Amino acid sequence: MSKGSDMSNRSNVVLIAEDDGELRELVCTELESEGFQVVSVTNGEEAISKTRSLKPDVIVMDLNMPVMNGIEAIKKLKTDHATSHIPIVVGTVVEEKEDIVKSFEAGAIAYITKPYFMPELMAKINSVLQSKKLYDKLILSEEKYRLLVENANEAILVIQDGILTFFNPTALELLDYPQSELTSNPFIEFVHAEDREEVLEYHARILSGKRACPAYSFRIASRNDNVKWVEAKGVLIDWDGKPATLHFIADITARKRTEEEMRFLAFYDCLTGLPNRLMFNEHMNQALAYAKRTKSQLATLFLDLDYFKRVNDTYGHHLGDMLLRAVGERLIRILRKSDIIARNVEDICSTNVARFGGDEFVLLLTNIQDVQDVSKVARRILYTISDAFMLDGHELSVTTSIGISLYPADGEEPETLIKHADKAMYHAKNLGRNNYQFFADSLEGTTPERVTLRGDLRTALEGEELSLYYQPQLAIASKTIIGLEALIRWQHVDMGVVTPADIIPLAEESGLMEPISEWVLRTACLQHLAWQKAGLPSMRMAVNVSNLLFKQQKLVRLIPRVLDDTGMDPSFLEIELTESSLLQIGKSTKAALQYLKETGVRIAVDDFGTGYSSLYHLKNYTLDALKIDRSFIKDIPGNADSEIIVSAIIAMAHSLKLEVIAVGVETEKQLEFLEERGCDMIQGYLFSPPLPSYDIIPLIQEEGVEATM
Repeated sequence: MSKGSDMSNRSNVVLIAEDDGELRELVCTELESEGFQVVSVTNGEEAISKTRSLKPDVIVMDLNMPVMNGIEAIKKLKTDHATSHIPIVVGTVVEEKEDIVKSFEAGAIAYITKPYFMPELMAKINSVLQSKKLYDKLILSEEKYRLLVENANEAILVIQDGILTFFNPTALELLDYPQSELTSNPFIEFVHAEDREEVLEYHARILSGKRACPAYSFRIASRNDNVKWVEAKGVLIDWDGKPATLHFIADITARKRTEEEMRFLAFYDCLTGLPNRLMFNEHMNQALAYAKRTKSQLATLFLDLDYFKRVNDTYGHHLGDMLLRAVGERLIRILRKSDIIARNVEDICSTNVARFGGDEFVLLLTNIQDVQDVSKVARRILYTISDAFMLDGHELSVTTSIGISLYPADGEEPETLIKHADKAMYHAKNLGRNNYQFFADSLEGTTPERVTLRGDLRTALEGEELSLYYQPQLAIASKTIIGLEALIRWQHVDMGVVTPADIIPLAEESGLMEPISEWVLRTACLQHLAWQKAGLPSMRMAVNVSNLLFKQQKLVRLIPRVLDDTGMDPSFLEIELTESSLLQIGKSTKAALQYLKETGVRIAVDDFGTGYSSLYHLKNYTLDALKIDRSFIKDIPGNADSEIIVSAIIAMAHSLKLEVIAVGVETEKQLEFLEERGCDMIQGYLFSPPLPSYDIIPLIQEEGVEATM
């Protein structure tokens, strides 16, 4: 952090006002590495004092600070003639929209959301510095002003009487129209039709002499239907003796695309494109509020495909994924044909069907007049889903079981209605599957099938019916095995092979998570030692750990105990936590994570990319590796969005000195793409499926093992 930097060079001095010490240190370090001279303070009063004495070129101001908050500090700086010209960028979280408006009213000229994305912050500072230089030159002379404007990186234009009267080369390139068209047509015609009203209101507010509102975003409709997102900030000026508006416009198309991708990851299912549980609950809350006002009924339908595991086991996950997408498409078509959904059916169908995970789908029917209409939709679903699917040359037939709950009869909250629909669905399965059942009070409590499964799992644990399979992890550079991931399997007498996705919830419900976790960990460690005694080189052994046990801090005792009991070298053990659990870790569990790391155990983040974390979150933990979720790998190469996300994850991980493992690699083209981006390891069916322990030795003897120490 720069405390006593040489201030003789006044071109790049940035004042950081931030009370979060860790964030302040990160920002200062990153800016200094880019050649900026940085001064930091911790509250508004210090910011005012430092600004008056040092006259920085730009200030990055946190809004929520002790002693004096950011908004009050901005007001004082802007009322002081000696400091009023210094541009201020505010940093805040997205939810504080009212504070953002207040900061612009106080005199700030831009904002950036926290936690900071450093390239965006640097770009924002550079943009503000460029604009500041422009303002300085405007005061000096019109000739210098024009020279700077024409070479500015931002698009700069002047609108007078609704017509473009001036624009710099950057603006001409951004708008992508011949100069003659730009000057002969109203500027509003170049704005996307859906955004014109907002742009006209903003423009009118500037002309009225009121302080401009915060920088706003809109779309420009360029030629050939090429739509670009821009961010604009306008001010009132005098242009040849008449009022006009001067606008500074930045192309934010790439940023908008990234925001949409991240929103998709947060609210939509990557496999089917349908809303996920979070998005569905949000829509359900809105529908319930409307139903309460209009005293109308709603129906929640919970669907679970019958024997879907057999599809995966017989044809593989690739065909299983295709089937799930096809089912989602059929459900949407069914809703569009239904006459009991609200009139704006095209708008709501996409949010009335959701995938909750696995082979579970949930539907919401609104504006119900007669419960018999719900039965009609349920029967149509049963009939439509049972019709054969032609997928990749295979004819697949599946059925579904449906549970139904009604508002207000069965509940008034989303959680209650979904839970009751789920219970009714299990009742449908108990009655032979391929049918629908309405919720009834008699279904309250745990379903008989669930109770039976819990007992079966306890018997399986006690009777040594559980087993571990091992899937190799291949180092891309050397094309040799560097480690193995241990995966639990349960051979159920009726259900066949049960995977971790189903075992884990059952174990948590029945209180078996701790003994099962210990069994998995102990079995994996003993197998590792057995392979060593058999003469195999040492490899990493990756084991998924329970988020529940980690939150309860039970793993911090379990893992060292098992390592001591078995005598396994901790450096060969890698525990995997999901990204979502990492985001929920508090101070105590963070200390537990650090303790495990100090014992020598490696720590990896599993399913990375699905939890909406950031560089700021990851830097807080002593991690060793990231595993890119298979939902991104399956669409590369060929899907531009997935390619961008995977490339970004690899680059980010390497910047944090983390190894990257791509999960679910099934094709040579995927391997080639990952190798070109510098991915370290792969795991997937391209090299090997999960194998029983006795198949690992011949595989390793054939492929070789890379040293991991």
